[in-house]
Amino acid sequence: MRGRIIRLTVALAAGFAVLLVQLTNLGFVSAEGLRNHELNTRAAAAAVGNPRGAIISADGEVLALPIGHDDTGRRLLRAYPHGPLYAHTVGYLGPTAGASGIERSYDSELSGTATGIAVQELADLFTDSGRVGDVVLTLNHGVQLTARAALGDRDGAVVVIDPATGAVIAMWSRPSFDPDALVSPAPGAVRAGARLPVARAYQRHYALTPDESFSTAGAEFLEGARRKPGSTGIDLPGEPDGAEPDGSGDDAPVRLTPLQLAAAAASIANKGMRMRPHVVHRIDSRSTEGEPSAPDTSVESAPRDAGRLFETAGTAGLLARMTAAAQQAAISLAPTEGVALPAAIAAGWLGDPSDTDTRTGSWAVLLAPADAPTVAVAVLIEPDATLDIGNGRGGGTLATMIAATAAEAALALRAVPESDLP
Repeated sequence: MRGRIIRLTVALAAGFAVLLVQLTNLGFVSAEGLRNHELNTRAAAAAVGNPRGAIISADGEVLALPIGHDDTGRRLLRAYPHGPLYAHTVGYLGPTAGASGIERSYDSELSGTATGIAVQELADLFTDSGRVGDVVLTLNHGVQLTARAALGDRDGAVVVIDPATGAVIAMWSRPSFDPDALVSPAPGAVRAGARLPVARAYQRHYALTPDESFSTAGAEFLEGARRKPGSTGIDLPGEPDGAEPDGSGDDAPVRLTPLQLAAAAASIANKGMRMRPHVVHRIDSRSTEGEPSAPDTSVESAPRDAGRLFETAGTAGLLARMTAAAQQAAISLAPTEGVALPAAIAAGWLGDPSDTDTRTGSWAVLLAPADAPTVAVAVLIEPDATLDIGNGRGGGTLATMIAATAAEAALALRAVPESDLP
């Protein structure tokens, strides 16, 4: 009898110990991840009712802002003036839909609960500072509009990066969605019971195989890009790991995201060193009564390297071969009137190289100017039977044309004196 009591006591003690460990894990170890999980809408619902900062583009365009209270007079509503244009990056914040994008990853800064914003003087330790943070992005509104127009009605993605810092200048993907429909309080704005198919094209994997007849640099570029698997580390939630082979063997198609392609291209311009891509330029702190244009303090994001992707000795040769490919394809850029700049490209088909019927998507990366690149562009176009643009051109050619258009817009921005920028 005594032995049974001892065994029961040990079993109960073990059960309580397991319960205590699990409670500790949920309450402390995993608390941050659970609180910020995209399926957890409680934090987002609470944030909707509190003062919140704006999200602003690099050239001063307001991308997200509070617009007042709902019919009950309690909740501050959120508005996204440009709708689908920045939906994948800015994200959304709603009482039922939860939060995504910048709205989720920079929630503490926007709501003013981050330590650097909430506590700026001794009195803030004892009273509510009444501050919020405005998040200023690296995205340029003009280049973003150009990227969307260049891609047109095709499904795919365009990513433009500054190789020296990793700053993302434009990031457009199609299909997109309207964040205002998710945060609208009007019943029926989103069909009940329906899951919104949010297709983040810039975070989706594609099977890539270079079309060597178009550019002999394509195979070499992809071989270098696939050497370092893993996410790029961009300051946005939900980025998948990659790049991994789709199959086995050295000839298996490599799977990359458009963002990974752009980061790989940027590393060539940076002598093999890959800078960590980021979309947030700085955080401005201000009073809830103040205007976004008049912050009290500003904290800028510092560029960070993410390791070496290409060997330094090989980047010059690869850049030269990409430049030769651009010359062969007669690709030159004119960011300012009367000036033509050489570019460097690598491109290819998107799909199964053994089946010409499925090789209808395309990819391209472009560096410009070729001699000292300040812009890296990656374009991916999803497979589509109507992709060919006539005269036998298709595949990497169309993607290259789109990349050139986006690069010209970014280079034209670089030509503007800093004193003239917002």
